[in-house]
Amino acid sequence: MEKIGKISVIQREYTSQMQTMDSSLRVKSLTRVPGTGVFKFPFRDVDGKYRTGLDVDATYIKRIQDKTEREIEIKRVKDTKARLEDMLGLDLGPRSNFWNYALSRNEDDQTHVKPVKLMDSDNFFDLRSPFQELTFSWLRVHPTIASSFQAWERGEYPAETQFFVADDEIENSRVFKKKQLINKAIVKFDNMSPEKKKKVARLLGLPVTEETKEELVYNLVDNLLKEGDFRKGPNQGLSTVAVFNKFADMKENILHIKDVVRQAVAHSIYRVRPDGAVYEGEFEVAKSEEDLVKFLVDDDNQSDLLTLEGKLKIKKIASV
Repeated sequence: MEKIGKISVIQREYTSQMQTMDSSLRVKSLTRVPGTGVFKFPFRDVDGKYRTGLDVDATYIKRIQDKTEREIEIKRVKDTKARLEDMLGLDLGPRSNFWNYALSRNEDDQTHVKPVKLMDSDNFFDLRSPFQELTFSWLRVHPTIASSFQAWERGEYPAETQFFVADDEIENSRVFKKKQLINKAIVKFDNMSPEKKKKVARLLGLPVTEETKEELVYNLVDNLLKEGDFRKGPNQGLSTVAVFNKFADMKENILHIKDVVRQAVAHSIYRVRPDGAVYEGEFEVAKSEEDLVKFLVDDDNQSDLLTLEGKLKIKKIASV
């Protein structure tokens, strides 16, 4: 089976009525004059390390918020580096002289990296060739090349970025892992009691009350898990599955108290100030919701928990 890496051009919509060189090119799905290209060189960070695509300690890996994506990338990087170093007999560490293209003596020098000319089209790399795989590895983490078209659309790269990595193999692996985790989370949710389902749903920020029918609760959580990431709210940008699992695996007493506190805020028994402090009227109850939960979990404060549950019950009756 062929293994091909691909870096493609980002096609932009052109709306101006003025006839310019840019508009003429874009009508033909081009971004520059045919035959011309852009040269790329390995990028060197301020700490002196090159972005090789083969460094498990690279900053871009540490910035991957999704745990699953981060683990996939670390394994891919580790395996690829070991295999290429063994095949090529080179030191491919991020501080190796191999990445200093200025040291290259001639076109036949295989002990130093070569610049790459990306054309205004799909640029293909035969990953069966170790040197082409090596080239694709550092290009795919270059700061001027978007990691995917979706990443560029989300604004994770400058608007003027011209290229993106079209890596179907890595994308398929990422989607597969995510679907696995989502399906496991849905099975876990399906096995919960109706009461626990509602608690978890509320802590996920969903509009669920004691009167909400179980079918609707299920649909709301199922839809949220399949979104992949929270689009807004305090968990914005985080994995919906990761946050779900945190609540689903929580001890029952802590889950109950978290739910009571969240409902107390929703029913205006408490209000949370911008600094996170929890107030009842003008009285500060706790520095944060987490601190309040810790206080109510303590066996010595069970009377406070019972009092809060009583206030919440009265509020719910009043709102019917």
